[in-house]
Amino acid sequence: MNKDVPDARQLLQQADQPVVIFTLSWCSFCHAARRLLESLKIPYTVVELDTGIYKAAEIHNRLRQDLRQMSGSNTLPQLFIGNTPVGGFTDTQAALRNGKLKTLLAEHNISLP
Repeated sequence: MNKDVPDARQLLQQADQPVVIFTLSWCSFCHAARRLLESLKIPYTVVELDTGIYKAAEIHNRLRQDLRQMSGSNTLPQLFIGNTPVGGFTDTQAALRNGKLKTLLAEHNISLP
């Protein structure tokens, strides 16, 4: 296994932004989640698990396993704010509606428009 590629927790810590979304390039829910963040003007870092160094099966599978352990979900996208899992697209929409997204973002000095 390639130990040079960070695990999902390390990717969260190394990200340029506190908001990180793990996606697949072809996934419609992933695209919708990214559009939602962009519409809210929330800066984020994206990790596409089917491109670049993440495309290799052993790395991709290890990261997906990490995400399952961290979020409790097998699906993508998976959105994190800091180390806190928000979930997929519908979870993120629900968090926006119920105020959880605003609270988590505020902890990282990000405000919603």
